[in-house]
Amino acid sequence: MNVVSGVQRIVGHGVAPEQSASGDHGVRRTQRWVLGPIGFPLAAGALIALVIVSLSVSSGVVYHAVVYENFGTENVWLVRRFVAIGALVAFLYLLPFAFRGEFRVDRFLDNRPPITRLIMTWSYAFVALAIVAFLTKTTATFSRGWLLLFYASGVGAMPVLEIGLRRMVGSALAGGRISRRRLMLIGLPEEIQRFTLAATANQSTAEVASVVAIPASVIAAVGASTEPLLSDILDRAAVSARAHEIDCIVLLTDLNNVAFVDHCVAAFSMLPVSIHLDAGRLAERFNGISIGRIGPVAALALTEAPLGPLQTLAKRSFDFVVAGCALLGLWIAFTAIAILIKLDSPGPVFFRQRRLGFNQREFLIYKFRSMSVMDDGANISQAQHNDPRVTRVGQYLRRYNLDELPQLINVLRGEMSLVGPRPHAVAHDRLFEKRIGRYPRRLNVKPGITGWAQVHGFRGETDTDAKMQARVEYDLYYIDNWSLWLDIYIMGLTVVSPAAYRNAH
Repeated sequence: MNVVSGVQRIVGHGVAPEQSASGDHGVRRTQRWVLGPIGFPLAAGALIALVIVSLSVSSGVVYHAVVYENFGTENVWLVRRFVAIGALVAFLYLLPFAFRGEFRVDRFLDNRPPITRLIMTWSYAFVALAIVAFLTKTTATFSRGWLLLFYASGVGAMPVLEIGLRRMVGSALAGGRISRRRLMLIGLPEEIQRFTLAATANQSTAEVASVVAIPASVIAAVGASTEPLLSDILDRAAVSARAHEIDCIVLLTDLNNVAFVDHCVAAFSMLPVSIHLDAGRLAERFNGISIGRIGPVAALALTEAPLGPLQTLAKRSFDFVVAGCALLGLWIAFTAIAILIKLDSPGPVFFRQRRLGFNQREFLIYKFRSMSVMDDGANISQAQHNDPRVTRVGQYLRRYNLDELPQLINVLRGEMSLVGPRPHAVAHDRLFEKRIGRYPRRLNVKPGITGWAQVHGFRGETDTDAKMQARVEYDLYYIDNWSLWLDIYIMGLTVVSPAAYRNAH
């Protein structure tokens, strides 16, 4: 099957136009009510802002009607205040997405809706609102009950709105109500076929409107006898790109073929288009490739360290302050648990075991002893359902995660974090790192007392590779999407989410 049939093709010396799928010979059709690269972000932002203002007004009216029982036409001035505050919250909420360029159509076609980021951004908007109110000395004019209701309604409404927008975008894209980026592909025929299949799979915002298939001999010999031939092909391709309203030129060639790239950029530099160099197989293996500099030398940045210096400092400062305050506030609980452990069974209060931490550095983890054994060798049996080794007090400690509290000491010592991938026994790490490909990457950040996998129910016994693989996927998602707000969110879920207590043996 020829995947590039039905588009404008330029091959060798001649130009062979073929009728496109729309029957217009590749020329962009004008259609009413089609959202373009500017119209779509404005429409999406306006819809989100309208929903936020509606939430502000509805929550304010409901709160005052229920609490004060006197909301009527004489309170129209309150509605104006609700609208003003809602508009300010909408602005604060939309601002981070706008700066990150996340109102592209492509973002609404991802498989994973960024629910956590939506909630974190919504929370940030209200923190920013509180700061604005404090600086303008208007905190007394706000009803705290209404703001809490407004915030809570948004926590539920923003993810629902995101899901609704994704469905609307999918339908609009399928119905031709959202314009697609028109691409011209330049390179070897086999590379054109590969890129076309990848770029137009499923719901795509791109369409291949024209291709320029160049023989390998011409590309390889740039600068020699083939240069006039290449210049002629590219000149005619530029004319075709202008006539067919191409948005983006994609060069499909080896990254080191600088001479060929220079010729192409020079040929298309007079057109109002973006020029992309396909990263080939690299783009399929690494997400977020960017250009980085090492001194004066430019290089492709395939991956970055999980946390930068400022992020590391922020996370460490947060851990130290919260862990220190928690230890001071929980000393009575520590004492009571220690007494119960000593009364229940013989042995020490604390259980210590070797674990691997950041960058696979070994440390001793502290836990309240909940079992009658103190295994820390080459072979360690995980706790199972109705395990006879678990003590009576240990059953309650494990059930409510209280056995993990002494790890606050590890946090203060800098060996662990409050939130991160859970550390496993060294014997288990050595076992699974051989069986699960990306397993060691969990230790690219400090391990945590709680984590993204744990609050989703992935804790307890990992008697199969599939269970550990699922846990690793959640751990890697946390590493790739870390933020201080995400840490706070996970800590909250650790306390209130039923999933965080699941599979505790």
